Amino acid sequence: MIPLSAFRPVLLAGAVIALPAGVQAQSLPYQAVEAPQTWKVDVGGGFVRGFSVSGGKSDEINFTAWGSASYRDIVYANGLDGLGWNAVKQDDFHAGVQLRPRFAAGDIDGMDRPGLGADAALYAFKRLPGNIVVGGRIQHDATGDDAGLEYYGSIGHQRVTPIGLLQTMAYMRGGSDERVERYYGVTAQEAANTDYAAFTPSGGLSAAGAAALLAVPIGDRFGVGAFVNYEQRLGDIKDSPLIEDDYVWRAGLIGVVRFNSGG
Repeated sequence: MIPLSAFRPVLLAGAVIALPAGVQAQSLPYQAVEAPQTWKVDVGGGFVRGFSVSGGKSDEINFTAWGSASYRDIVYANGLDGLGWNAVKQDDFHAGVQLRPRFAAGDIDGMDRPGLGADAALYAFKRLPGNIVVGGRIQHDATGDDAGLEYYGSIGHQRVTPIGLLQTMAYMRGGSDERVERYYGVTAQEAANTDYAAFTPSGGLSAAGAAALLAVPIGDRFGVGAFVNYEQRLGDIKDSPLIEDDYVWRAGLIGVVRFNSGG
């Protein structure tokens, strides 16, 4: 455990609610920064730019609620990872399964767009010297929405600063033809019903990005956190008529309060 005389990282999960980088508090085996707890519950919320559960108005600043819970960091649930289980939980290696939320693409009149759904995922992450964590996951649509498969890999670092807990990460993401077409394609029928041109993208690497977040304690139970995330779209999706730019940036400020077992 990293010695932290006054630091309480109560915001590690809450600060990353909107990061597609998937900075998972329970699945990433960073060096521990607090004493083990039997159970933990975090609740809170804040203002986020660049993300919306519904897929609408994601380029605006939205209020987003947050909640997470875990039992011995083995079984856990939160708004980003969904339901998860660290089937293998060693000090420097975590691997397990998740039922992850798959967020909506946003409604467009005349188009059949994917709504809020779920993916079944397998993941594995390994800590290297220097508190660097590498790994990834693979996930597939589990709700019959023809959303196909997505894969993700990342390398991240975490350290304690005089202000709070700082985490930085670089990541890449890709998907199958079905996943990319479902979110960024336009069928011939949809083109006839809208002003968009027909577009059939191919799968493959679809995005690369970087993210940084800082979690700052306020007393023993409260915390605030800020994050920023830049993502460059790659492959066919950057040419989709459904998006305005070939990049996206996200930022947010979130606060949480923690309840725990006390040991």
